[in-house]
Amino acid sequence: MNAETPVELIAPSFRLQRKMGGPASRMLTPEAYRKANAALEEIIPPIDDEVLRLLQELQDALQAKVPGGRDIMWNNAHEIRGLAGTVRKICLGQAANLICHYLNDTASDFLPDQGVMQTIVVVAMQALREEADTDPMIKVMVQDGARAVLAQRHREGRD
Repeated sequence: MNAETPVELIAPSFRLQRKMGGPASRMLTPEAYRKANAALEEIIPPIDDEVLRLLQELQDALQAKVPGGRDIMWNNAHEIRGLAGTVRKICLGQAANLICHYLNDTASDFLPDQGVMQTIVVVAMQALREEADTDPMIKVMVQDGARAVLAQRHREGRD
């Protein structure tokens, strides 16, 4: 390379690299990299809004204690888990997975433990923050939620 050849420097997007599973800057042209990063950044806010809506609907079903509420909660948690994977929010996906795991193998009329479910919803809300996956306290909260789910399943004879 001679001194007259312009070199284009692109700041790395660690979110894009995590989503792609590797150093994205090596796999894409600079233009494709910019487009991919812009597209990813553009879909995050509407996905966060949808996750908040799903969590609110889940909480409403939890508070109402109505037959079939379990199915709403499980379906919403499953959807949140998928959305979290789309934008690579690992802790959010783990929190949603805890809800799925807790509700797995239960009947539609199952009334989940309010405390356990509320604990996991709080974890999910905190996991929506952009820096959540690097926050050690969020990871501790996810681990605490996992212990709560295991303990509650044991109390219910489902371990």
